[in-house]
Amino acid sequence: MTKARRLRLRGPKSRLERFLTWKKGPLTTERLAIFLIIVLCYINAQMILAIYNENNYIEQEENNLPHIDLGFDVNPIAQHEADKEAGKEDSERQVAMLPVLSEEIATHVEGDPVITGLCPSQVTCPENHVHIYAESGPRKAKVCLNGNEVLPAWKTGRGINLVVINSERVTAGSVHNFDTYQNPGTDMVDILKNLNDDRLVVMVAQDEASAALSAEAKLTIEKLGSTLIHDLGWRDSWAFIGQVGITSVSPYEALKSSLDSSTWPDPVAISQCIPNKIDEEEVLASSRKEFCATYDNYGEFCKKTWTVPQPIAHPGEQLLTSTFPIAIIAGDRGSYLRQVLSAFFKAPGFVPENVIVFQDGYGLETFAVARQFGIRLVRFPKTDSKNHKEDTFNHADHIATNYKRSLDALWSMYPNSEFVFIMEDDLIVSPDFFDYFNQLVPVLRADKTLFSASAWNDNGYGHSAKDPTMVYRTEFFPGLGWLMSKKFWLEVVEPSWPKCCQGYSWDLFMRDVLKGRGLDTLYPDVSRTYHIGKTGANVFNQFFNGYFREHALAKDSHYKLEGLEKLGPKSYSDLLADLISRAKTVDHEEDPCDQHFISEGEDLLVLYYYQRDSRESKQALAIAGCLNLWNVDKVRGMFNGVLRTHYRGNQLLIVGSMTKYGKKYMPSNVKPIRIAKYKDELDAGQ
Repeated sequence: MTKARRLRLRGPKSRLERFLTWKKGPLTTERLAIFLIIVLCYINAQMILAIYNENNYIEQEENNLPHIDLGFDVNPIAQHEADKEAGKEDSERQVAMLPVLSEEIATHVEGDPVITGLCPSQVTCPENHVHIYAESGPRKAKVCLNGNEVLPAWKTGRGINLVVINSERVTAGSVHNFDTYQNPGTDMVDILKNLNDDRLVVMVAQDEASAALSAEAKLTIEKLGSTLIHDLGWRDSWAFIGQVGITSVSPYEALKSSLDSSTWPDPVAISQCIPNKIDEEEVLASSRKEFCATYDNYGEFCKKTWTVPQPIAHPGEQLLTSTFPIAIIAGDRGSYLRQVLSAFFKAPGFVPENVIVFQDGYGLETFAVARQFGIRLVRFPKTDSKNHKEDTFNHADHIATNYKRSLDALWSMYPNSEFVFIMEDDLIVSPDFFDYFNQLVPVLRADKTLFSASAWNDNGYGHSAKDPTMVYRTEFFPGLGWLMSKKFWLEVVEPSWPKCCQGYSWDLFMRDVLKGRGLDTLYPDVSRTYHIGKTGANVFNQFFNGYFREHALAKDSHYKLEGLEKLGPKSYSDLLADLISRAKTVDHEEDPCDQHFISEGEDLLVLYYYQRDSRESKQALAIAGCLNLWNVDKVRGMFNGVLRTHYRGNQLLIVGSMTKYGKKYMPSNVKPIRIAKYKDELDAGQ
């Protein structure tokens, strides 16, 4: 040994050397044991301290979460506080199980002692099946394959725990943990998108898995067969078994929520023999059987001969509108939603993957209907209305809230879409719905003063709608099935949306905003949607019979829309002037409320109503009532004081006497019409 080496050995002793040679005695087994005990005690103390600090951290963060992109504008704490306020809705959300799960699993989810945290022993499955046990809870996530643990505790963590299983070889291919409380799950998305077809995917949540989970991650999990991933909320227990390449839904999923945001729910677990290849037809058949045994009033839908409809391709080139996402704003009216979805499947160009049903509340019937059609559904906690702007607008707050968060979520899911469709769960579409809007997209792109195109004509009744090729321009926003651009959502609507809860009806808000900015809407002479809702927040049977039942709906799958080049603000004004100048003036001495006021025909007619100034429309509203047009609150469909419609086969223009058209074209010997019951009010200046 060299001198330098000897010097290094004789140098200053380390703390460890000094401890092991305490009192200059030799290194003994007893001293080594004491040392190891001290080290283990230190490690245990650090672990206990870490757990204590984590718990404190979570409790401190509950009421002060950082802003994280949730895919839509809902804070998880606020969501659960809303759940707590909702009462009945919470009880419905306690356990969300797919109908086809066995009775054993449903009991299992409800907290049966079978959730022991141990892998099940002595499991026997049929050929080409594997047994999977998947458990999710606040402090533990566990996955077992054929009785053997494949997700040990030391590999789990907060967020989503993932196990990929090769069912043919009966092996667990890879195990991952993604802290989706703090991270959006980008790495998880990359892994899931690159898995081989038919791989079984087991996902279990531990602690908190929803706060930062991105919309992209949710959509990726949804494509594996999940129907509850969009419901995953703050600290929820969630277990899911899906498969790569599945085209419908997986029946193996469980979700449970806590009523109190400061606590965790009970664990959930799935314990099933899973086929190597999930039989989607069997899943859907079993699901529908369960659905029809549970819910009434579904007639043909529940007959054995019913099958899931197939979308119809458009006979020409692919429609641009077939690529736009469709938001269906829904409550819990499953029988209506069934009719809405059935009509969509009959419209050429419909793509089911583009539809998302956004449900206000956790009613299970709507969830079940969407699932029968393989349509995505996102559910939000119900927001009850606290006050109302007017008594007629009941539940204005929760409807407006559902619209806002639904559109936020939709744009989050489809950030690159130029346009989106906004529908409701009681609007059935015409066969040419997508073809109609496809012809209007170039017009919307070219005209920056057009906010949207609507499928609905408020005045489009059987006696007042005739030509499905005609399109009108209006300052009034009709709603009831409309196409809106992302540009206008970001620049006009979203920044102005009123905060909850001011009792403000969402459609009144839209009309006020658009009117203030001079933005117009296109709408058809013959509607492309039909309102089937006889009951709702602001609709009752008598109102439906008076204002919706007799509406006309386009019948064919294609109409070439005429005059699209004349829909710009100036060109449309010029078109009105031309029509008014050529129109035959009706007899203004006759009472417009008389049933013989205008006879059947095919003439171009004009009627002038009394105004004190160009903005007044009280007499127009009265005349609309006489002609059995829409006459609730205000005249709908006007442009520059002119209402354009059909009446008994004739094309009719209802023109204000003080508008620029009335001043120029009303004959000097004609007195504008004044309905008697409003005459005194007008004379009094009311």
